Amino acid sequence: MKQGFLTGLGLCGLVLSLSVAAATSVSGQDPRDACLAQAYKEFDTARRQQLLTRCLNPSAGAPRGAWPLGVQLLAQTLIEDGRDSVADVWLRWAVRLAPDLQPDTVQFLPRVIAAYRAARDYVSRTRTLGDSATATTWLWPAQESADGVGRLQVSAPLGVPVQVAVQGVGPIGVGGSIALGPGSYQITAAATGYDSVRVTREVVPGVTTVLEFHPRSALARVAPKILPPTTTQAPGGTLVPKKKGGFPVVWAVVGAAVAGGAVVLLTHNKPAPTTGSMTYTFNP
Repeated sequence: MKQGFLTGLGLCGLVLSLSVAAATSVSGQDPRDACLAQAYKEFDTARRQQLLTRCLNPSAGAPRGAWPLGVQLLAQTLIEDGRDSVADVWLRWAVRLAPDLQPDTVQFLPRVIAAYRAARDYVSRTRTLGDSATATTWLWPAQESADGVGRLQVSAPLGVPVQVAVQGVGPIGVGGSIALGPGSYQITAAATGYDSVRVTREVVPGVTTVLEFHPRSALARVAPKILPPTTTQAPGGTLVPKKKGGFPVVWAVVGAAVAGGAVVLLTHNKPAPTTGSMTYTFNP
């Protein structure tokens, strides 16, 4: 194990040390720099993995500086130790957290670079719309741990009865957590009256991954139905459009027609005016 690690990093150890030193001189206060330097000098692979896990805690700062080096050094350590699948999970986790992560093709083995590219492709394939409705945080162990499993914990806003399930594992109660081996898991969350959420997340050794679901109300995506304007036929064959929200035009037209008919009717029944006349009688 030790010889393999030295072979992998023997030619680039000086470059890595200089990179760490440069990062330390620039930041001066980032504890991850010293952590990475200590991990690099550690020849016991189990101890090195514990140190590197501590270096990768997202709460310690933004994923830059020593952080990308720590991710790749951890992946290389695991690959050299024959734990390629665990290295894959860590790289997926890192790419999902920092999509702009770039591999260091100078300091790390080609196997690490290939694993990184495979992880990037996997994360790209498993992105969903549910990612924007899911907040992800991590509970890092207070001390270095040799625990080979992680945990998945779920939560949701108060008042939203969300049902959460892990594909291939089973349901998880909101507020609860379950122990899971290192891997990528598909999680779904559903609630009555809300859009369902589906995401893929990585569970890494010794760390609790916390998912907080914020499902969107299904009513928010129901647009009001707009009906096209309709027409009706007024007396005389004229098409008159109907108006919405006001006095219907057709009724005005009909009303006018009725009023006109009433005028005609009254005029017809009204006696003709009396005028003067002359009568002529012829007797044969």
